[in-house]
Amino acid sequence: MEYMLMPYRKLYRLIEGRSGRREFWMFVLLNAIIIIALIALMFLFAGGMSSLDPTSAMMGPLMGAGFGFAMLIFIPAYIWLILTGVASVAVSIRRLHDMNLTGWIYVGYIVLSFVPILNFLVFIAYLVVMALPGTKGPNKYGEDPLDPVSASTFE
Repeated sequence: MEYMLMPYRKLYRLIEGRSGRREFWMFVLLNAIIIIALIALMFLFAGGMSSLDPTSAMMGPLMGAGFGFAMLIFIPAYIWLILTGVASVAVSIRRLHDMNLTGWIYVGYIVLSFVPILNFLVFIAYLVVMALPGTKGPNKYGEDPLDPVSASTFE
């Protein structure tokens, strides 16, 4: 759980330093779990509303209550989406730093992801690069996140 929340705690530093594979992949796992939960809530909500008879006298009040329930889900989801977007960019750049690569490579990934058909290959390449091990010991971006004596590992 510590590694899942670490990118959110490092938001104050954004792209400074390095992130190991465990931090990146645990962050991805946490967000996959949250996305699945939100989709399940949306299907649960949509499934309950679609089974109602539209000619019923209760349809109006239920739709009003449904809108309020939807706002209870959508507003926190948008706040989470903004925070996660920033944390995702930051952890990806720090992951590139761990491999002694510049963070500007991430801009190339973003630009190429808008090219049709090529975007699938870019996504696969991104996953492969994020799975590669980082450089051992300190590099020009900071200390090794796997080094147990490093003080910056759990900041």
